[in-house]
Formats: sequence, structure tokens, C-alpha cells
Amino acid sequence: QREEDADLAKKEQCEADRAADTREAILLSRAMDELSDTITADKATILALTKEIEAKTQTIADIEEDLKQAKEMREKESAEWKASDADDKAAKELVISAKGVLANFYQENGLMLAQKAKGGAKSQQPFVSTAGEAPPPPPATWEAPYGGATDEQAGIVSMLESVAQDIEKDIQNAKAEDGASEALYQKTKTAMETEIQALTTSIGEMEGARSDKEGTVQEDTSDRLGKGGELGSVVKRIADAVPGCDYFSINYPLRVTNRQIEV
Repeated sequence: QREEDADLAKKEQCEADRAADTREAILLSRAMDELSDTITADKATILALTKEIEAKTQTIADIEEDLKQAKEMREKESAEWKASDADDKAAKELVISAKGVLANFYQENGLMLAQKAKGGAKSQQPFVSTAGEAPPPPPATWEAPYGGATDEQAGIVSMLESVAQDIEKDIQNAKAEDGASEALYQKTKTAMETEIQALTTSIGEMEGARSDKEGTVQEDTSDRLGKGGELGSVVKRIADAVPGCDYFSINYPLRVTNRQIEV
């Protein structure tokens, strides 16, 4: 009876150990599968993040190139305006100078004419002939030089004044246009720089997320490797127990019958 009880205990222990080891192997295998799925998903996330980081990095490069071109264009426009503004101001000064010279000339010429017309002619005395002498020449009818048409003079001066005013309007309009171009450039520049900053921040966040995922993949890979080692140990334990446990499981009924016959 003792041998029969020992055989039964051995058989039951083998069955219990095999069941426990089998369950442990199943759980380890399931955990490994779950880790594999997690690693695969995390690697896909890492790949997606990498592609998005590359795309946003390229976008930043494109914006920086656009910003560079906008700056170069603005600098060129500003240089052209400054040169044109200098030319316009020089032209205006030239017109104003010419107007002043002509105005002074006409004014001085007019004053000479007025002065000579008013006091330059001597008062005429009654003609008295002297016996035996030739009579004096007749007096000059006008001693002042010809000053030109007064209306024409005034028209030229007025025209030069109008030209100077038109040039000044062009100067102010060009200045306003350059100011508007500068304002638009600054607005565009600010928008581009803001977008670059937002993209840079986003890239930093995605790089952080990618780094976290890479760390998780590394940990899960190590964990999966460890569980694979555990599973191998359990499977080996099950395999090592097979000869002895199978012997008792298969031969236990026969051993019980033989003992009963012996009794």
C-alpha cells in the first residue's frame, strides 16, 4: 500500500507540475507575443515620427530660403529707392535753383527797366537853335533794354515751380511705397519666423516622443529576451520531467493491478 500511495503521489505531483509548467509557458509565450506587438507598434510610431520630423525640417529649410529671398529682394528694393530718392531730390534742387536764378534775373531786369523808365530820362528843355550851329539829335524814345514778355517770364517761373512740386509728390509717393513694402516685409518676416519657431518646437516635442519610444522598444526587447529565456527554462523543465512522469502516468494502473494480484 505504501508503494501504491507513493506512486500515486508521484503521479499526481508530475501532473500538477506539468500543468503549472504548461500554464507558465503559455503565459510567458503570451507575454512575449504582446511585447512583440508593442515593439512592432512602437517601431511604426518611431518611423512615422521620423518621417514627420524630416518633413517639418524640410519645411523649415524651405521657409528659411523664402525668408532669405524676401530679405534680398527687400534690400534690393530699398537700395533702388534710396538711389531714386537721391536722384529725385537732386533734380528738385536743380529745378528750384534754376527757378531762383530765372526769378532773380527777371526781377533784376524788371527793376532796371522800371528805374530807367522812371528816372533815367532827362527832363527835356525847350529847343532853342543857335545861329550857325546844327540842331542837336532828337532825344531817345526809350533808354531801357528790352526785358522780354512779362507773361512769358512769369509762365516759365511758374512752370518750374510746378515741376518742383511734381517731383516732391513723386518723392513722397515713392517714400510711402517703400514704407509699405518695408511694412509688408516685416509682417511676412514675423509670420515666417513664428512658423519656424512653431515647427521647431513641434520637432523638439516629436524628437522627445521618438526618444521615449526608442527607450520603450529597447526595454521591451530586453524584457522579451528575458521572458524567452524563462520560457526556454520552463520548456526544458517540462521536457526533462517527461521520462519519469510519463513512466508513472502510463505504468501506474499496471503497477496497481500487479500489487493487487500479489496481495
